Amino acid sequence: MAELHIIGQISLAKNFKESQLFCKWSFHAGNGWKIIEGSEEGQTQESCDIYTNEPIWDHPIDIHYTTQTLQNSPKLLLQIFSRDNYGRVLFNSYGVCNIPLSPGSHCLNCHTWKPIGDWKDRLRDKFLGVVLQLKSPNVLVNAVDRFELLTESIGTIQIELHILARNFDKFGCHL
Repeated sequence: MAELHIIGQISLAKNFKESQLFCKWSFHAGNGWKIIEGSEEGQTQESCDIYTNEPIWDHPIDIHYTTQTLQNSPKLLLQIFSRDNYGRVLFNSYGVCNIPLSPGSHCLNCHTWKPIGDWKDRLRDKFLGVVLQLKSPNVLVNAVDRFELLTESIGTIQIELHILARNFDKFGCHL
C-alpha cells in the first residue's frame, strides 16, 4: 500500500474584518483512502490579535493515510467562526484546499468565502450578523456540487504542511 503522512499546522488568518476567530477543520478523502492514525477533524483555539488583525493559531495537524489510488485524494475543509462584542459565536466563512501529494514542505493559502444569498439574506448579514450556512458543509469537498453558489470572498488561512509519501511508485502513482 502507498502511504501519505501529513504533518503541519493551521498557522494564521489574514485579511478578515474580525480579529477574534477560531477554525473548525476536517479532512475528507475518497473510499480508496484509509486513515492509519491521527485526527481527521478538530478545532483551533480562539485567537484575538487586535493590533495586527491576524489571529495566530499554530494548531497542529498530523494524519497518516494508506491508499492504492490517487482518486479523491485528501482535502481540508475549513469553517471559520468569530465572536462578536456580545459574546455570540457567529459563522464567518468556508474554505477548501487540496492536500499536495508531492513530498516536502508546502505553504498553502486557503481562500475563504461565504454564501451571500438574496437581498434579504444580505440585510440579515449586514445588520444582524446572521450569515447563510450550508446544511451540510461536507458537500464542499465535491467541486461538482459547488458551481451554483453565489459567494463573497472573506479572508485567507495560511497552512504549513510537511508531506511524506511512501510506495506511490509501486502502484503506478508517480509523483
